[in-house]
Amino acid sequence: MSTIKHILVPTDGSEGALKAASFAGDLARSLDARVSLLLVQSDDLLVASAWGASGFPAGPPQGTMSVEEVRNMLEKRVREKELPDTVKALGKLNAAPELATTWGQAAEEISRFATENYVDLVVIGSHGRSGIRKAILGSVSHAVANHAPCPVTIVR
Repeated sequence: MSTIKHILVPTDGSEGALKAASFAGDLARSLDARVSLLLVQSDDLLVASAWGASGFPAGPPQGTMSVEEVRNMLEKRVREKELPDTVKALGKLNAAPELATTWGQAAEEISRFATENYVDLVVIGSHGRSGIRKAILGSVSHAVANHAPCPVTIVR
């Protein structure tokens, strides 16, 4: 078995992602591995948010914000809420985790990041915030397990 020196934790700020981060933090401490956190945002969320359909305030009247304004607000929320919550769930590490965000399809972007950044292990939550989208589009964790270039641990 190869040595695990780089762990990727995809996050969406959900309870499942935070459990995965806690597990990854414990593992990283015991292996002295570095950790990268990746939050992938979907362009589908941009459209829904711009229309005011995602529960994200589109401004008065609803739907008047530009896609760029919505993108900036969503990125601000990620920097202020989801990533700090996930860093906290990791616990104290020997080195600060790398924080990355991107836009696209979650499973594809997670697998791409793992390939391009020589990740040795992906630790992902079994359930995110997908709700009905999970039933329609399938599980992100399942897709990552099938396409990542390295082992994947799914945390419940």
